[in-house]
Amino acid sequence: MANVLIVDDDQRLLEATAALLESAGHTVRCAGNGEHALRLARAERIDIVLTDYTMPVMDGLQLARAIDLDPELSAIPVVLVSAVATPPVGSPIRASLRKPFTGERLLELIARLALCRS
Repeated sequence: MANVLIVDDDQRLLEATAALLESAGHTVRCAGNGEHALRLARAERIDIVLTDYTMPVMDGLQLARAIDLDPELSAIPVVLVSAVATPPVGSPIRASLRKPFTGERLLELIARLALCRS
């Protein structure tokens, strides 16, 4: 199972996503913005980052770029989750998930990325 960092400023979505992943056996850490997420990623062993695009302080794309530029973190796949944005060409985003998404789709994506990391 994967150690997943979920980053979203919508507390309800954050909690629902965390509950779904935990029920599937994943370990979950949560952050309400990219800056907090970056601190968590540096402090803990994270396998996958699942981030909203639009957030205060540091958005999802800025977070993905910061992770990509950090030699200690650059191998962590970042998944951009958004209702409107798609990852720009050349961005360090490894996958994207369109809101609203199904739990099944999220679990499949996490399983695929976790398998690639092992």
